Amino acid sequence: MANASSAVTDAGCSCASSRSATQFTPFEWVQGERLPPSLQSHAAFLNEARDVVQGAQTLVQLLEWDEDRRDAASSDAGAAPLFDACQRSSLQRFLAVSLGLLHARIEAQCEALTE
Repeated sequence: MANASSAVTDAGCSCASSRSATQFTPFEWVQGERLPPSLQSHAAFLNEARDVVQGAQTLVQLLEWDEDRRDAASSDAGAAPLFDACQRSSLQRFLAVSLGLLHARIEAQCEALTE
């Protein structure tokens, strides 16, 4: 996937797109059953948060791949992209909301630890 920063226009919507070459490696799960009961809920939260981050990274990679297909299809008779502009926008909003909710849970966990 190409690294680029450019303005992308889809269906009249101008959005700034910045692609990252960062590759995430799969996370190792925290084995909650080996921890004291007081830490098991924190381990479960960390595992869920890692799943969300890994899923978000996978979806970002899929969207970048699909944008590359869209760009290639517009320049030649290549394969059409999987997502139209509306679907792509919906998936991007889904990512933003998912990560926003995760951020709120992380903040709540941090506040609980400082009380």
